Amino acid sequence: MSKENNETIIELKAVTKRYGFGDAESYALHNFDLTVKRGEFIMIMGPSGCGKTTLLNIIGLLDKPTSGKYLLNGKNVEKIPSRRKAHFRAKEIGFIFQNFNLVPTLPIIENVSLPLIYSGYRKARRLRMADNILEHFHLREREYYMPYQLSGGQQQRVAIARSLIANPSIILADEPTGNLDSRNSHIIMEELQEIHAAGNTIIMVTHNPALTTYATRVINMLDGEIDTDIKTVDDSELPRGGKNEKVSVKVLPNRDNVEMEIISDSEVTVSGENVSIKEEPKEEKAPAKKPAAKKSTTKKKKSSAKKGGKK
Repeated sequence: MSKENNETIIELKAVTKRYGFGDAESYALHNFDLTVKRGEFIMIMGPSGCGKTTLLNIIGLLDKPTSGKYLLNGKNVEKIPSRRKAHFRAKEIGFIFQNFNLVPTLPIIENVSLPLIYSGYRKARRLRMADNILEHFHLREREYYMPYQLSGGQQQRVAIARSLIANPSIILADEPTGNLDSRNSHIIMEELQEIHAAGNTIIMVTHNPALTTYATRVINMLDGEIDTDIKTVDDSELPRGGKNEKVSVKVLPNRDNVEMEIISDSEVTVSGENVSIKEEPKEEKAPAKKPAAKKSTTKKKKSSAKKGGKK
């Protein structure tokens, strides 16, 4: 996500989703227009049956509109082959569902690694990546538990870990706190806020108005259309992610502690959770030259004593 933070990544133009025929015909979406900028956290609200879940399914390439145009990263989705859609969905879109949708017969670590199957990773690498992300969610010690052995809040955190393992740029969440108590709801929303701060685009359906404080934009739907659309954060203030931030440090000795002073030139690269630090080389003083040894000016005195002897 190194592109501009105000870039349009999702655009729906006059999208309609119709079910049934004749007298039984009904509309889940009707001439629906929506533009989503990179880095937005959008909360979608509205009464049951107003088309919220249908909207998520269309954006997530799980369903097709009856008419209208859907542009994803500037490309018309209708012209993308089905196989490529599946590949794009596996790599770029993460799903979080109200009912967790974990496979009951697989341990947690394998549930989390499932999206990587479509990316062609071998099993050993999939499990290593799942192990790493479960550690981030403080679930590493339970990675070989079965889903029924976890609480609802823990299962939802597993579902979030699964949605993030392929490092998608778009997160779609359908009532992710619907089956949780207030404490676990708060934990899940804090996790989502952290994900958003890293630069991910999140579109979340909810019935809970108290959760809208986490959003940068709140959309209320009614009868398959947008009733109100309120932005709480300007596009210029949306989080940007994906770029390596570089700062410089100088390591200063301080007896038992080490202090770090920020300088100007880049010496430390921060990327996600990995930080590499390059210390400035210490200037070594040239050793002082020893004074040259003075040559002795004292000449050996020749012995004046002559050997005695008769001539």
